[in-house]
Amino acid sequence: MTWVLACLVLLLSPRVEARTTRGIASRPKTVLGSTAMHILTHLRAQGHSHYYQHQQQQQLAKSQRNMFLSCNAATTKDADRYGPNPGRVTIMGAGSFGTSLAISAASKGHNVTLLVRRQELADSINNRRSHPRFKDIVLNGEKIHATTDYETAFTPQPDLIIHAIPVQASRVFLKSVRPYLPKSTPIVSCSKGIEVASQSLMHEVINETLSEGGETVPPLAFISGPSFADEVSRGKATALVVASEDSRMARRVAAMLASERLRTYATTDVVGVEVGGALKNVIALAAGIAEGLQLGMNARSAIVTRGCYEMRRLGLLLGAKQGTLTGLAGFGDTFGTCFGPMSRNRITGERIGRGEKIEDIQASMSQVAEGVPTARALIKLIRNTDKSYRVDLKYPIIFGVADILDGVRTPREGFQDVMRDPLRMEMYELRDRTELADLERRGARLRQRG
Repeated sequence: MTWVLACLVLLLSPRVEARTTRGIASRPKTVLGSTAMHILTHLRAQGHSHYYQHQQQQQLAKSQRNMFLSCNAATTKDADRYGPNPGRVTIMGAGSFGTSLAISAASKGHNVTLLVRRQELADSINNRRSHPRFKDIVLNGEKIHATTDYETAFTPQPDLIIHAIPVQASRVFLKSVRPYLPKSTPIVSCSKGIEVASQSLMHEVINETLSEGGETVPPLAFISGPSFADEVSRGKATALVVASEDSRMARRVAAMLASERLRTYATTDVVGVEVGGALKNVIALAAGIAEGLQLGMNARSAIVTRGCYEMRRLGLLLGAKQGTLTGLAGFGDTFGTCFGPMSRNRITGERIGRGEKIEDIQASMSQVAEGVPTARALIKLIRNTDKSYRVDLKYPIIFGVADILDGVRTPREGFQDVMRDPLRMEMYELRDRTELADLERRGARLRQRG
């Protein structure tokens, strides 16, 4: 049938003319009748469709083959101990996200040890196969075990260690567990925020704590992205970013955590992943406050967008890459935290907007809203890092949230002040782009010094 149509096209193509362009003879162009043109268009469309389908199949097969080779690197000569095959994982902290990662890792076949503080929690996990925060989920008794003993948690030596302790408690905890940590096992941090006392990101906290006394710091990686613990624990589709300065290790850790329900991406931009994970909680507080004040979706959308601009500005200044900030670990995580019904930070902000005191809110919560201490730490970090004029005008969302938390302004006064800010160019205009390019150069210099 195809040959018949092709012959018909040729019969209906009565003449050929050559054209020249700027004195250069071009290929002869066939002038077709309308009927022939329709037939030829159909043939091309059909051919292109088959061609693109074939290309997509080839690309999919290639990506699967590459992933297979990457994920099975443990069989190669230079294979390290943390490959994708089922292994041993120790998770320090049995909060909501630590437990959800334990459930996810166990479903992939890994043997998981949860290091917890309280013996009654360990007994509940080991004997009743339940966790107080996941009462309707039965934990895998063959794959998940809990302990309060440091030595037991790291014996035999695990293939991967996950740090799931809140940021503000991490330094003290790491000092206590340091003598028991294997020096060759990678530590993956999923803690999001900035330490108030030092204004340090988690990679700085871990490096400073574990290197005391000249000790060797194990390989480090950091994960972030839009990931509500309840959905991860239930096997809902989730995508995360694994960051490590060693790209090879980032890919291996990503392969070890990945499953059919958990998609992982690798990057070397540790600062970008951490800045995104910290600032999104503060932006979520602002979005929640706007919701508590019943300002409407227009206001919430504007607050989140301008908050993302502040994340972008500070991130570039600290040495992050712009692509990371606009990806899953930055804007992606921000959207989920600001609009998701399970977001602790958004709920905290909403209660503040309704008039509740932050002390009463925190006393009533069983989990930590990291955005509260992070907002206060960010003010010090910005003042120490961004030396431009009137930084409060460049970060009105962050400064506004901190003032509301400290009682300097009421929630309504805070948003009124934002609306009264001087008029300026929007972030995508040329003037602002030039300023951001300058920030990116300054951030690159900071990376080189570091």
